[in-house]
Amino acid sequence: MATKDKIKDLTRLLYPTGRAFNMPRGGNFDKLHSALAESESDAYESASSILFSILPDNPNFTVDDAEDWERRLGMITNPAVPLPDRMAAIIRKMNHPGDIPARQSWDFLEQSLQLAGFDVYVHENIPETDPATAIAAGIPELGEMGGAGSEMGEIEMGSAFSVYPGLFYISEMGADDSEMGAIEMGGIEYKNKVVNEINEYIDSLFPIVGNYRSTFYIGGQNFGTFADVDVNRKDEFRQTILRIKPAHSVGLLLINYI
Repeated sequence: MATKDKIKDLTRLLYPTGRAFNMPRGGNFDKLHSALAESESDAYESASSILFSILPDNPNFTVDDAEDWERRLGMITNPAVPLPDRMAAIIRKMNHPGDIPARQSWDFLEQSLQLAGFDVYVHENIPETDPATAIAAGIPELGEMGGAGSEMGEIEMGSAFSVYPGLFYISEMGADDSEMGAIEMGGIEYKNKVVNEINEYIDSLFPIVGNYRSTFYIGGQNFGTFADVDVNRKDEFRQTILRIKPAHSVGLLLINYI
């Protein structure tokens, strides 16, 4: 039943039951209330529309509503991202920072990413582990054919560098004089990290000097494994991390963009 008809029926119930208040359908009295119900129905529909667009928690929340909220909240808008994922990200942003005191802890970052629709896990880098070692820990079979100190070296056979060559910068020459091995072939730098920029290329050039004390990993549920993220949400994913992580820290991403 249309909203207008419901309002007319409710109006009939409010009148006394005497003959003087009889409202025959099609009569002048009925026409009067039909006109009043029309304006009242418009007011009701407008109010409902506002409520539907206030929070992304209902099936009437539209793509236009999502774009409006993303603009208000300073979020990245990408029409290629499914509406349910955008709604989840908007709800998370609306609730941030919430009432959680530890707003830069690893578990708060993990919870925030998951609430935004990213199936990823955050791992503290304790004890300090470089990305090649972390990946090898997550994929044990990498250690069978190579590893630090092996005769053929880390890069050449069965290592994180050979399995994921696109994730590492390897310089041509190294400082060591020996003929083969990881160190001898030059310095190694992991590319896929979040430091200061949404643009991943700029952050990929950021050098990690000395040790990995101020780093953490984002990847699969088990340390050293990779997680999948929708490539259409890459910038949104990086933006969410940047807005939560401590400014001095570096996030090392074990992420496959699909």
